[in-house]
Amino acid sequence: MKRLAGIYARGIAMGIADVVPGVSGGTLALITGIYEELIRSLAAMHPRLLLIWRRQGFVAFWQAGNFSFLVTLFAGILSSIALFARVMGWLLANYPVPVWAFFCGLIAASVVPVWRSLKEKELREGLAFVLGCCAAAAIAVLPGLGNISLSPLVFLLSGALAICAMILPGISGSFILLLLGMYVPVLNAVRGGDWLSIGAFCAGCAIGLLSFVHLLRWMLMRWHDPLMALLAGFMAGSLVKLWPWRVLPEGAIREQWLTPAQYALEQGSAMLPQAFMALFAGMLVVVVLFRADHRND
Repeated sequence: MKRLAGIYARGIAMGIADVVPGVSGGTLALITGIYEELIRSLAAMHPRLLLIWRRQGFVAFWQAGNFSFLVTLFAGILSSIALFARVMGWLLANYPVPVWAFFCGLIAASVVPVWRSLKEKELREGLAFVLGCCAAAAIAVLPGLGNISLSPLVFLLSGALAICAMILPGISGSFILLLLGMYVPVLNAVRGGDWLSIGAFCAGCAIGLLSFVHLLRWMLMRWHDPLMALLAGFMAGSLVKLWPWRVLPEGAIREQWLTPAQYALEQGSAMLPQAFMALFAGMLVVVVLFRADHRND
């Protein structure tokens, strides 16, 4: 029960991250030490589980699919989205600088232990880290892609792309939806009860997740250290998107990154004390999480 409570708490953290464009639930899974178990468990979702149920019974089926872990984790994610989506929206609308600073501290502090956990730190790991940094930074500065003609197929493809991004540390599924111009349409479909579009989006999520996770698992088995270095690079590069002092001018499609002084001139206050407190709070959370995970090991 203690382990399940910890998994549920990790799910809550992942859910909070998933509702914030620019923050990945996969990042929180990596920070809290459950990323590889999550990938393995999702990759185990296969029709052969039904044969295990038929031949060995329900208990063997449940254990083979690691459903205690998955159900508890996704229960935490869903309850977190339901409970904290409005709170996070309010915080981002009223206190954006401290919120983004907190996530900056969270992710920046996480890069170091992920890198230090690698068994090999050779040239290929260094190149993978740099590649991840560049890829995430490039995605972060892309403008939106503009209006897309909406159809169930577009919702399906958007769901597949978003869920793949969501399980990659450093790349946000919500942010990918923003780039595709599908963030608002998906929210409108949920609010308006457009079940055809919602169903297509969920089907895309399921297809993308169950397909992409097998590639991730295979890469973790074959190239564990280069892949983890690449993911650490994604996390480091995503800090570009999380820079607290940025604005989106009216009518613009690309955000502007400002210095705290420039931000204060435009917005009235740079909230520097609050930003630094939030930054160190995010770093402290990572230290506590990693120490707790190390003790459990």
